[in-house]
Amino acid sequence: MKKLLIAALIALTALTAASAKAVAYNETSEDNWTSMSYVNVPIYKILDSKDAYVVIYAKNKIGVGQTVIPKAWAHGNPENPRKLKIRDTRTGKLKSFLTVVKKDGEFHHVVLTVPANRQNSVWGVISYRQSVEGTDKETLEELEL
Repeated sequence: MKKLLIAALIALTALTAASAKAVAYNETSEDNWTSMSYVNVPIYKILDSKDAYVVIYAKNKIGVGQTVIPKAWAHGNPENPRKLKIRDTRTGKLKSFLTVVKKDGEFHHVVLTVPANRQNSVWGVISYRQSVEGTDKETLEELEL
């Protein structure tokens, strides 16, 4: 009985090792590569206006950049999927950041990872009477990094 159990265990181990090797080989195959890419950018401040978010972000080497993200992008339908997702950081340790996702080198959608609490220092407000340029755009311009 022990010999049968040991033989079955050895066969099972060999099978799982072979399948793990096959999975690893398939993961590196070019057929499994995606055409999507992304860029993460740290956020210094998000200014909330009536129709858009004005995001002030850190550039790669030095300085800051600014972009406008329309609030209408958060609403989607089958013909026009949503282009904006807002994610909560959920912890005090994770800093706010902006993720720009591209498909085939063209803008696909943007993800804001920020604290949900608007009392957090990363949030700010622009007067609702003041208009913000760029609230009607369809894609996010190339960010200056």
